[in-house]
Amino acid sequence: VRLATTRALNKTALWVKAQAAKEISKEKQIKLNLIRKRLRIFKAKTSRLDVLIRANLYNIRASSLGKMKQTRMGAKAGKHEFIGGFIAVMPRGYKGAFKREGKTALPIQEVKLPLEPEASKIIKDLVSYEVEKVFGKFFERELSYIAKI
Repeated sequence: VRLATTRALNKTALWVKAQAAKEISKEKQIKLNLIRKRLRIFKAKTSRLDVLIRANLYNIRASSLGKMKQTRMGAKAGKHEFIGGFIAVMPRGYKGAFKREGKTALPIQEVKLPLEPEASKIIKDLVSYEVEKVFGKFFERELSYIAKI
């Protein structure tokens, strides 16, 4: 039973990770791969029957959203437009989208796309409403598989 529980927990965690990544990327209109890299699973073992899904929901740099382009209104990266932004190459060779903090030339800040609070809400909804059904399905499947062996 512990083995079936462990396998079912791990499969449920993988399912939650896939669904969360899919919904967050659709909501924010960013590449699925970017979100997948930010979700990490610590799997269950027979000695420790709990799964941890760590989500790195910090802001995403505009430069990683897709192709950057300077427009009349500002900078565009992927499907997102940052009004008042500009694209520049830094002295170390890093290319990114930036925005001035004031009217003076130099305090500039890199433009980032926030993932919070939508991403954590999506994950919370998945965990609270759908995980039990999915875990039950996987658990029954694993029990019947182990019983056959």
